[in-house]
Amino acid sequence: MIAGLTDAFSSVSLGRGQSISLVDSLSTGSLDSFLILGQMGKWMPTFATPIWVLSVGLLLGVVGVAVIYGVLSLLSLVPALGTIADRPRQGVTLSLIAGAIFSATLCVIYLPQGGDNRQLLLLPLITIGMGLGFGLIYGMWHRTRNEWFSMLSEGVMPYLLGTAGVFVLLGMAMTPFVEDPRGILESIPSVNVMSDGTQVEVATIQPASSDEPEFFPAGIDYNFRNVAELTIQSDKKVFLADSADPAAFSRSPVELNPGSSEAIKYRYQDREQPPIPGDPGKLHVYNQEIDPARVVFTFKNLPQVPQASSIVFIAIIFFLTMTALMATRQAAPRVWALALSTAKNEMAQPLYLLLLAMGIFGVLLFGIFPFNTLGDDIRLLKDSGVTLIMIMGMLLAVWSAGTSVSEEIEGRTALTVLSKPVSRRSFILGKYAGIMLSVLVLFVILSAVLLVVLSYKPIYDARETSEKLPVWQVGHEEIMTTLPVLGLYFMETMAIGGVAVALATRLPLLANFITCFSIYVIGNLTSPLVASAKENTELVGFVGKLIAVVVPNLNSFNVQAAMDSGSAVPLIYLAGVFNYLVVFVIAVWMLAMLLFEDRDLA
Repeated sequence: MIAGLTDAFSSVSLGRGQSISLVDSLSTGSLDSFLILGQMGKWMPTFATPIWVLSVGLLLGVVGVAVIYGVLSLLSLVPALGTIADRPRQGVTLSLIAGAIFSATLCVIYLPQGGDNRQLLLLPLITIGMGLGFGLIYGMWHRTRNEWFSMLSEGVMPYLLGTAGVFVLLGMAMTPFVEDPRGILESIPSVNVMSDGTQVEVATIQPASSDEPEFFPAGIDYNFRNVAELTIQSDKKVFLADSADPAAFSRSPVELNPGSSEAIKYRYQDREQPPIPGDPGKLHVYNQEIDPARVVFTFKNLPQVPQASSIVFIAIIFFLTMTALMATRQAAPRVWALALSTAKNEMAQPLYLLLLAMGIFGVLLFGIFPFNTLGDDIRLLKDSGVTLIMIMGMLLAVWSAGTSVSEEIEGRTALTVLSKPVSRRSFILGKYAGIMLSVLVLFVILSAVLLVVLSYKPIYDARETSEKLPVWQVGHEEIMTTLPVLGLYFMETMAIGGVAVALATRLPLLANFITCFSIYVIGNLTSPLVASAKENTELVGFVGKLIAVVVPNLNSFNVQAAMDSGSAVPLIYLAGVFNYLVVFVIAVWMLAMLLFEDRDLA
């Protein structure tokens, strides 16, 4: 019987006398498996490395939060520091003072780097400084020390941390496929956080004491491993060499003539021979003239792996987000309680899960959908993906404003809330904050899926067109140019959400939807209207300018041209849009208070 079973399993009938040996089948399957693994081994580093880099950034952010707030928790054991925020007025006052100090420090460090548009950085830096001030004072509060675990397990925090945790696990699981992980990690300390990486060194070279060339040490310090660009200028004719003894030269000295037009320029990406030696101790200069020469070396230092900068960027964003959530919860408990209940209520609605499922399905579909653009499919993927995420966020924001504000007012639920020690101002702020927290979770989850798809899309396109497999830096660049766009579209959703909350104090859900849709359409046409009004009559120009004043200019959040060209959105532009958003949201909040202040809730 056993022999019969063996024969049966060793030969499988295919009909008409055809059969295949199980051993042959297993051998063929093993060969196919090896081929599949071999193909994965080729493209997995390109796919895994960008995700791994972002995962390391999230892990670094987690470590930063744990270390900094761990130290603040230890400081809270000191009675004078742990009870500093027991009185709300005192806690807020000290937080504002600490925030002013942080803001001034950040302005001193970063404003000079803004160039001609440095004034646009002022409000963002003040906002970050104030957030750090509140984080410092309330991070040392004894209640914060006791409530950290409950804080991380309530409201939207589990969803945000859970999404980050899944992303990190995915990235860490692909560590064996990552290309040069050690080099990336070693480049992190070289990331420029406090400056733009510019280093200026000046060497004063004395003339030779005899007719023979005399090379003097330059006496400057640099690390050539991190030099991305180098410019050398001199006011005298000099020669740069790698030794004081001409007999020990490894190459001919480099001649440098006076004047800015004669400056020597070097870029690492050009893969040319550097004009100076890698060891600063070997750099010697010969001054051919009779007066001392002033040689200026301007280094542009970047990490050896420039993509390591994104690790620090992601870590800072994570830390600031956690700080903002913690400080809001501790400094404004009534607003936070309203925001928490609003967010939990909206995220429990079937519409939320429907929008989330549609968003994930749409993003995955865009990843494999053939746009037939002859090489620009990834541009359309980015455009379609971020637009879909924004639309889902706006739908959720307007719907939530109608269900959590309009219906509560009409159903007299708001009267019950306001009968407690909650002001109408706190009610509006809490509702808006809760709606935007639920939108934030939606954005974070869909954005995480989009980033994974973006990391694989260059590989998919290359395999579909039988082109050469791209390097991992291509996928990383696509991801990093998409993150600022997602930030801009989230700010646009905040603007529409503010309008929806303000209108919800007076309008029902359907009227709110129609009004917000009209504002969105007209807001995206504001700039063309103003431009066309200049060439028409005064009446048309007046109407165009009036629309631009009344309706928000949503073109500020639209960076379609940058996405089509594959250009990165500069941080200075993000700062300018943030300034506009803050002013607009404050104006909408004041409008909401005017509409809600005399609303009869009984």
